[in-house]
Amino acid sequence: MYFTNITAATEKVYIMGASQYNFTIEQGSSFKMSLIYKDSNGDPIDITDWCARLTWRTSANVTQVFSSDNIDKSLYDFNLEGSLGKINLLFPASTTNDFDFGNAKYDLELQSDDDHYNQGGKYVIRILYGTITIQKRFSKYEEPLECNE
Repeated sequence: MYFTNITAATEKVYIMGASQYNFTIEQGSSFKMSLIYKDSNGDPIDITDWCARLTWRTSANVTQVFSSDNIDKSLYDFNLEGSLGKINLLFPASTTNDFDFGNAKYDLELQSDDDHYNQGGKYVIRILYGTITIQKRFSKYEEPLECNE
């Protein structure tokens, strides 16, 4: 991703177009995606106190929203490591097991803790978009493996 870093008065403004990134989730497997939001010099952008949202629409026109505000970690964990600019999205196998679509179009957005302008709401930027493909399983189990060590 390439960003234009503009300094105006005492504020830094980051201008960029969203990057396209397509990825696959294997149904019934644990999934983790991590990325680092960087400026044009390759330095992480501090996203402390920001939030993130991933929204997808499946080929069957079903919309799902995943937010870093989520408190039910049994479904998914979407967290930000602010000073590192790191964004982590994790789905347990039990969640991906229930993904029954073939593909979906998605957007990944960040929202800063700063107002865009007075009474203009928070600053929101779309950083990624693309297609998510679900690699279907041949077998589908509701119970986790029972391994004893």
